[in-house]
Amino acid sequence: MARTTARPRSWCVALRRRIDMVRRALALALVGALVATAGCRRDDTVPPAATPPGSQPSTDATGAGTTASDTHTSADTAPAPPAPTPPPSAGVSLALVAAVDEFEIAAVEQARARRLGPQASEYAQMLHREHSENLAALRSLSSAGHLVEPETTTEVHGLVGQGKTTLETLANTSDADYEQAWLQAMVDGHAHALSMLDARLIPAATDEPVRNFLNNTRDHMAMHLERGRALLESSGKR
Repeated sequence: MARTTARPRSWCVALRRRIDMVRRALALALVGALVATAGCRRDDTVPPAATPPGSQPSTDATGAGTTASDTHTSADTAPAPPAPTPPPSAGVSLALVAAVDEFEIAAVEQARARRLGPQASEYAQMLHREHSENLAALRSLSSAGHLVEPETTTEVHGLVGQGKTTLETLANTSDADYEQAWLQAMVDGHAHALSMLDARLIPAATDEPVRNFLNNTRDHMAMHLERGRALLESSGKR
Protein backbone atom coordinates (compact mmCIF):
# COMPACT_ATOMS: atom_id res chain seq x y z
CA MET A 1 0.00 0.00 0.00
CA ALA A 2 1.45 3.36 -1.10
CA ARG A 3 2.21 5.95 1.51
CA THR A 4 1.15 9.67 1.05
CA THR A 5 3.80 12.12 2.02
CA ALA A 6 2.26 14.92 4.21
CA ARG A 7 3.61 18.47 3.78
CA PRO A 8 4.86 20.06 6.93
CA ARG A 9 2.48 22.42 8.69
CA SER A 10 5.10 25.16 8.78
CA TRP A 11 5.15 25.32 4.99
CA CYS A 12 1.43 26.13 4.83
CA VAL A 13 1.79 28.90 7.35
CA ALA A 14 4.62 30.47 5.37
CA LEU A 15 2.56 30.36 2.17
CA ARG A 16 -0.34 32.11 3.79
CA ARG A 17 1.91 34.84 5.12
CA ARG A 18 3.39 35.43 1.68
CA ILE A 19 -0.11 35.70 0.16
CA ASP A 20 -1.08 38.28 2.83
CA MET A 21 2.07 40.33 2.11
CA VAL A 22 1.28 40.36 -1.61
CA ARG A 23 -2.29 41.50 -0.92
CA ARG A 24 -1.07 44.31 1.35
CA ALA A 25 1.47 45.43 -1.22
CA LEU A 26 -1.20 45.55 -3.94
CA ALA A 27 -3.54 47.48 -1.65
CA LEU A 28 -0.84 50.04 -0.80
CA ALA A 29 0.04 50.45 -4.49
CA LEU A 30 -3.62 51.03 -5.37
CA VAL A 31 -4.02 53.64 -2.62
CA GLY A 32 -0.85 55.42 -3.74
CA ALA A 33 -2.07 55.55 -7.33
CA LEU A 34 -5.39 57.06 -6.27
CA VAL A 35 -3.66 59.73 -4.16
CA ALA A 36 -1.31 60.65 -7.01
CA THR A 37 -4.23 60.97 -9.45
CA ALA A 38 -6.13 63.25 -7.09
CA GLY A 39 -3.04 65.45 -6.65
CA CYS A 40 -2.62 65.83 -10.41
CA ARG A 41 -6.21 66.89 -10.78
CA ARG A 42 -5.78 69.55 -8.12
CA ASP A 43 -2.59 70.84 -9.82
CA ASP A 44 -4.30 70.98 -13.24
CA THR A 45 -7.12 73.20 -12.01
CA VAL A 46 -6.65 76.76 -13.37
CA PRO A 47 -7.52 79.43 -10.81
CA PRO A 48 -9.87 82.21 -12.00
CA ALA A 49 -8.09 85.18 -13.52
CA ALA A 50 -7.70 88.10 -11.18
CA THR A 51 -9.61 91.21 -12.19
CA PRO A 52 -7.22 94.14 -12.69
CA PRO A 53 -7.75 97.18 -10.47
CA GLY A 54 -10.19 99.72 -11.89
CA SER A 55 -12.05 97.07 -13.92
CA GLN A 56 -14.29 95.73 -11.17
CA PRO A 57 -17.90 95.34 -12.31
CA SER A 58 -20.17 98.06 -11.08
CA THR A 59 -23.85 97.97 -10.45
CA ASP A 60 -25.84 100.06 -12.91
CA ALA A 61 -28.11 102.89 -11.79
CA THR A 62 -31.24 100.74 -11.98
CA GLY A 63 -29.79 98.03 -9.77
CA ALA A 64 -30.88 95.44 -12.31
CA GLY A 65 -27.46 93.94 -12.65
CA THR A 66 -23.79 94.68 -13.00
CA THR A 67 -22.15 96.48 -15.87
CA ALA A 68 -18.53 96.83 -16.88
CA SER A 69 -16.83 99.99 -15.73
CA ASP A 70 -17.64 102.77 -18.18
CA THR A 71 -15.26 105.37 -16.89
CA HIS A 72 -14.16 107.70 -19.71
CA THR A 73 -11.47 110.32 -19.99
CA SER A 74 -11.72 113.65 -21.77
CA ALA A 75 -9.87 112.11 -24.74
CA ASP A 76 -12.77 109.68 -25.29
CA THR A 77 -15.31 112.52 -25.58
CA ALA A 78 -15.94 113.96 -29.05
CA PRO A 79 -15.28 117.71 -29.24
CA ALA A 80 -18.32 119.92 -29.32
CA PRO A 81 -19.18 121.25 -32.79
CA PRO A 82 -18.34 124.93 -33.35
CA ALA A 83 -21.12 127.37 -32.67
CA PRO A 84 -22.90 128.47 -35.85
CA THR A 85 -21.97 131.90 -37.17
CA PRO A 86 -24.75 134.33 -36.31
CA PRO A 87 -26.43 136.05 -39.28
CA PRO A 88 -24.88 139.42 -40.06
CA SER A 89 -26.73 142.58 -39.12
CA ALA A 90 -27.63 145.15 -41.75
CA GLY A 91 -24.64 147.27 -40.75
CA VAL A 92 -22.21 144.34 -41.08
CA SER A 93 -23.66 143.37 -44.48
CA LEU A 94 -23.16 146.91 -45.78
CA ALA A 95 -19.59 147.02 -44.43
CA LEU A 96 -18.75 143.76 -46.25
CA VAL A 97 -20.19 145.07 -49.54
CA ALA A 98 -18.27 148.33 -49.06
CA ALA A 99 -15.04 146.35 -48.64
CA VAL A 100 -15.70 144.61 -51.97
CA ASP A 101 -16.50 147.90 -53.76
CA GLU A 102 -13.39 149.61 -52.41
CA PHE A 103 -11.15 146.70 -53.43
CA GLU A 104 -12.51 146.67 -57.00
CA ILE A 105 -12.06 150.44 -57.34
CA ALA A 106 -8.47 150.23 -56.02
CA ALA A 107 -7.69 147.32 -58.38
CA VAL A 108 -8.90 149.31 -61.40
CA GLU A 109 -6.84 152.36 -60.37
CA GLN A 110 -3.76 150.14 -60.09
CA ALA A 111 -4.44 148.57 -63.50
CA ARG A 112 -4.62 151.98 -65.21
CA ALA A 113 -0.89 152.38 -64.66
CA ARG A 114 -0.14 148.98 -66.20
CA ARG A 115 -0.49 147.51 -69.67
CA LEU A 116 -4.04 146.30 -70.39
CA GLY A 117 -5.52 145.40 -73.75
CA PRO A 118 -8.51 147.32 -75.17
CA GLN A 119 -11.15 144.86 -73.94
CA ALA A 120 -9.64 144.60 -70.47
CA SER A 121 -9.39 148.41 -70.29
CA GLU A 122 -13.06 148.75 -71.19
CA TYR A 123 -13.94 146.17 -68.53
CA ALA A 124 -11.86 148.08 -65.97
CA GLN A 125 -13.71 151.33 -66.74
CA MET A 126 -17.07 149.63 -66.26
CA LEU A 127 -15.97 148.16 -62.93
CA HIS A 128 -14.75 151.51 -61.67
CA ARG A 129 -17.97 153.29 -62.64
CA GLU A 130 -20.44 150.72 -61.31
CA HIS A 131 -18.60 149.95 -58.07
CA SER A 132 -18.28 153.68 -57.38
CA GLU A 133 -22.03 154.11 -57.92
CA ASN A 134 -22.77 151.12 -55.69
CA LEU A 135 -20.55 152.49 -52.93
CA ALA A 136 -22.29 155.90 -53.10
CA ALA A 137 -25.72 154.22 -52.88
CA LEU A 138 -24.55 152.18 -49.89
CA ARG A 139 -23.38 155.24 -48.00
CA SER A 140 -26.70 157.02 -48.55
CA LEU A 141 -28.92 154.01 -47.76
CA SER A 142 -31.58 154.84 -45.20
CA SER A 143 -34.29 152.89 -43.46
CA ALA A 144 -37.23 154.39 -41.58
CA GLY A 145 -35.74 157.84 -42.14
CA HIS A 146 -32.30 156.91 -40.70
CA LEU A 147 -29.02 156.15 -42.41
CA VAL A 148 -27.89 152.54 -42.08
CA GLU A 149 -24.35 152.80 -40.74
CA PRO A 150 -21.82 150.11 -41.73
CA GLU A 151 -20.42 148.15 -38.77
CA THR A 152 -16.75 147.18 -38.79
CA THR A 153 -16.12 143.68 -37.40
CA THR A 154 -13.34 141.11 -37.45
CA GLU A 155 -14.86 139.61 -40.58
CA VAL A 156 -14.83 142.98 -42.31
CA HIS A 157 -11.19 143.57 -41.33
CA GLY A 158 -10.33 140.14 -42.72
CA LEU A 159 -11.95 140.88 -46.07
CA VAL A 160 -10.15 144.23 -46.31
CA GLY A 161 -6.87 142.47 -45.52
CA GLN A 162 -7.44 139.92 -48.29
CA GLY A 163 -7.96 142.75 -50.77
CA LYS A 164 -4.72 144.46 -49.74
CA THR A 165 -2.78 141.20 -50.10
CA THR A 166 -4.17 140.69 -53.61
CA LEU A 167 -3.22 144.23 -54.63
CA GLU A 168 0.32 143.71 -53.34
CA THR A 169 0.63 140.48 -55.32
CA LEU A 170 -0.59 142.20 -58.49
CA ALA A 171 1.83 145.07 -57.96
CA ASN A 172 4.73 142.59 -58.03
CA THR A 173 3.52 140.90 -61.24
CA SER A 174 5.43 141.55 -64.46
CA ASP A 175 3.82 143.58 -67.26
CA ALA A 176 3.74 140.52 -69.51
CA ASP A 177 1.66 138.57 -67.00
CA TYR A 178 -0.25 141.41 -65.40
CA GLU A 179 -3.45 141.43 -67.51
CA GLN A 180 -4.19 137.74 -67.01
CA ALA A 181 -3.33 137.95 -63.30
CA TRP A 182 -5.54 141.02 -62.90
CA LEU A 183 -8.47 139.39 -64.69
CA GLN A 184 -8.07 136.30 -62.50
CA ALA A 185 -8.18 138.51 -59.40
CA MET A 186 -11.37 140.17 -60.66
CA VAL A 187 -13.00 136.80 -61.31
CA ASP A 188 -12.00 135.47 -57.87
CA GLY A 189 -13.15 138.62 -56.08
CA HIS A 190 -16.57 138.74 -57.75
CA ALA A 191 -17.12 134.99 -57.28
CA HIS A 192 -16.41 135.32 -53.55
CA ALA A 193 -18.68 138.36 -53.25
CA LEU A 194 -21.50 136.58 -55.10
CA SER A 195 -21.21 133.53 -52.84
CA MET A 196 -21.24 135.74 -49.73
CA LEU A 197 -24.35 137.58 -50.90
CA ASP A 198 -26.26 134.40 -51.72
CA ALA A 199 -25.25 132.38 -48.67
CA ARG A 200 -25.32 134.97 -45.88
CA LEU A 201 -26.10 138.59 -46.61
CA ILE A 202 -29.35 138.40 -48.60
CA PRO A 203 -30.94 135.61 -46.48
CA ALA A 204 -30.20 137.62 -43.31
CA ALA A 205 -31.65 140.90 -44.61
CA THR A 206 -34.98 141.64 -42.92
CA ASP A 207 -35.08 145.36 -43.69
CA GLU A 208 -36.65 145.98 -47.11
CA PRO A 209 -34.38 148.85 -48.30
CA VAL A 210 -31.28 146.86 -47.30
CA ARG A 211 -32.58 143.71 -48.96
CA ASN A 212 -33.36 145.59 -52.20
CA PHE A 213 -29.88 147.12 -52.20
CA LEU A 214 -28.23 143.72 -51.70
CA ASN A 215 -30.27 142.14 -54.50
CA ASN A 216 -29.29 144.98 -56.85
CA THR A 217 -25.65 144.54 -55.85
CA ARG A 218 -25.91 140.83 -56.57
CA ASP A 219 -27.16 141.47 -60.12
CA HIS A 220 -24.13 143.67 -60.83
CA MET A 221 -21.72 141.17 -59.26
CA ALA A 222 -23.08 138.35 -61.41
CA MET A 223 -22.74 140.41 -64.58
CA HIS A 224 -19.18 141.49 -63.68
CA LEU A 225 -18.22 137.88 -62.96
CA GLU A 226 -19.60 136.61 -66.28
CA ARG A 227 -17.79 139.32 -68.25
CA GLY A 228 -14.53 138.74 -66.37
CA ARG A 229 -14.59 135.00 -67.02
CA ALA A 230 -15.12 135.54 -70.74
CA LEU A 231 -12.17 137.96 -70.93
CA LEU A 232 -9.96 135.65 -68.88
CA GLU A 233 -10.70 132.75 -71.21
CA SER A 234 -9.94 134.78 -74.34
CA SER A 235 -6.79 136.18 -72.71
CA GLY A 236 -5.48 132.68 -72.08
CA LYS A 237 -6.00 131.70 -75.71
CA ARG A 238 -3.91 134.56 -77.10
